[in-house]
Amino acid sequence: MRVSEGSDTFEFRSPHGMKAAHSRLRTFAGIAVRHLQHFNHPGRAWHDLSGPQDTLTVVLAEIGGRCEARTNLHRPAALERQRPNHISFVPAEMRVWGYTDNMESVRELRLSFDRKSLGDWFGTDLDPGKAGNPELMFHDKRAVECARLLAAECDASDPSIGLYGEGLTIALLSACFQGRPQKENSGLSVSQLRLVLDFIHEHLDLSVSVFQLARLVDLSPSQFARMFKTSTGVSPHRYQLNTRIGKAQELLLMKEESLSMVAVATGFADQSHFTRTFKRVTGATPHEWNRNRTARGCDMKLMRQGRVSHTALC
Repeated sequence: MRVSEGSDTFEFRSPHGMKAAHSRLRTFAGIAVRHLQHFNHPGRAWHDLSGPQDTLTVVLAEIGGRCEARTNLHRPAALERQRPNHISFVPAEMRVWGYTDNMESVRELRLSFDRKSLGDWFGTDLDPGKAGNPELMFHDKRAVECARLLAAECDASDPSIGLYGEGLTIALLSACFQGRPQKENSGLSVSQLRLVLDFIHEHLDLSVSVFQLARLVDLSPSQFARMFKTSTGVSPHRYQLNTRIGKAQELLLMKEESLSMVAVATGFADQSHFTRTFKRVTGATPHEWNRNRTARGCDMKLMRQGRVSHTALC
């Protein structure tokens, strides 16, 4: 069964009992991230979860019952694994069945990637054992939360900047494939941090990836993201977003650029995207924020001239 959404076509392999499906695709650094929902006819239904690439699937919602991942259609999963929001890792071309019985629909996030890309993303953080062997219906709360946020990103009409989706993808895959946690979380050196921050500030109008930033300091994206947050207290995405909003505020106060030009100069897709993001971060639209700052500036000027008391401003 094939599902077409825009330019993307996704095929469910060897389907039985499936009625319809929806798919939304985003791609982060070569990893296909799909938010899928499939609907079934009454009775048993299944399809092959495998594909030409490795597959990681996170079940987000089950309506009307429970779904399972099975290597044998006639052999149910162990009872201790039959809990909501299970996760399965299926190596490329290894047949594993997504199975349901009298279930109305299943909603999931499915990631497809080459094995080599995990090494590129994680470097020495990768656990080769976890990345090389199938694991069906395991559970991890952090991975599920990241999957929910990525699903929302797939559905968004104005997706966030690339660092956000990449950061969520790293966090989800880290929860599933990373080795033992580091004994100490050291941050970037002063010179490394300065190099990265300068690059972000100099490229506010461009789409910057975690891979680009990590290459600047010769780290894997996973190591870089962890060390950057240790150094700054925020993720690369949050730092870039805060910096973009700060630059936008400077340009708004100068009153020399239109909103559309401010949006372009600070790396947003368009004026509408900029306005929504600005309000989400600051609590006000650019026009409201600028008006309030202008009014406050006038009041402070009058106060300095002795025409407005301090209590009148409170």
